[in-house]
Amino acid sequence: MFNLSFLSFYLLLTSVEVASGQAAPDFPVSASATLNVTYGTNDISPPGELIPRPEVGNPPTISTDVFTLTKRGVLCMVDSDVPRNGTRVQLLHWLVSNVTVSNSSTLNIPIPGEASYRQPSPPVGDIPHAYSFLLFEQPESFSIPEQFNDVLQKRVFFNISVFIAATGLQDPIAANYIRVQNLTGVTGTATTFPAPRPTSEATGTPNATSSVLSFPGAASPVVIGRGRIFWAGVGTAIIAGVAAFAL
Repeated sequence: MFNLSFLSFYLLLTSVEVASGQAAPDFPVSASATLNVTYGTNDISPPGELIPRPEVGNPPTISTDVFTLTKRGVLCMVDSDVPRNGTRVQLLHWLVSNVTVSNSSTLNIPIPGEASYRQPSPPVGDIPHAYSFLLFEQPESFSIPEQFNDVLQKRVFFNISVFIAATGLQDPIAANYIRVQNLTGVTGTATTFPAPRPTSEATGTPNATSSVLSFPGAASPVVIGRGRIFWAGVGTAIIAGVAAFAL
């Protein structure tokens, strides 16, 4: 009875953590597999690492174990925290199709691509911006509709959900994200920025891993792993797991 109860409780916790994904918190799309992103000698792990802006001037090296030699992919990098008109919008930082993988699992990324790499440069004084890296399997008939010609040039007001639907992409096969804050100096006048994007992730220090569990009731939040919050009766389920564990 003890072993079975403990296993059930462990599986419950594991299932909640797996649901968190690898892109930025509450980004419209995510993936269960982690895309290996390396800036210089810095391997981005865990996802969401806060990186100094000078270290992201050049494109990173990217690798993955979930992409085969016979496939082609689409690589995308998106800032989801750009301040515009009192809100936060997406900005395209990198978009490349016909990505392949080498025998060493490193991605071969054509240059310059449909949208060449642009260094993360949040406004001075703004919050850290989240930059999601997404790798999609490329459909055989992949092409980018003309409606995206303007955003490929201006980059701002990109919408990853609209782009996926218009190009026939499926969910990304791997993802990762970094956070970058611009600390290059202080502006002469105070600047007012929009509020951060609402997310289901608890606040904390960079790279912190939360392990808070709250059990007030059936519809109460449960915070596990990197601060993910889950509702709809999870609190009751975990209470039941704890009770069974004690038997």
